[in-house]
Amino acid sequence: MIEDRPDPSVRFTGSRELPRPLLRRLRRYATKIDAVRQAESDYHDVTLTESLRHGGMMKRASTKRVGAAFDRLVDAVIDMQGGQVEVLLLAEDEDISPEAIGVLDDEFASAERQCAGYLAARTYDQVREAATRGVLPGRGS
Repeated sequence: MIEDRPDPSVRFTGSRELPRPLLRRLRRYATKIDAVRQAESDYHDVTLTESLRHGGMMKRASTKRVGAAFDRLVDAVIDMQGGQVEVLLLAEDEDISPEAIGVLDDEFASAERQCAGYLAARTYDQVREAATRGVLPGRGS
């Protein structure tokens, strides 16, 4: 007798049908993405404020404030990268391809596109470059 196993590509037709552990991991990942967006916004705000405060010339205290905001952004990016790895590993355990997660979860797919620079960043300079481009609407150069 042949077992009646559903085809994995058909099994997951919507994000409501994703396994619960994966849905929980995706929600946690979404909060990490929000943290990156907030840290990026704070970094841009501090940078702009400090450059305007002294007519474009950064003083030592200004440089420290900008550096601290950048450090918070880097920490948020590292946390988001770890969250992405957790989602992908759990999806792999559930026999779901990374591409299928994007198809099944719009928020995940959107974050992967918007935060691609941050997700690929491995150095401070790459994070700074991604921050310059920005993931926030209307931000970046």
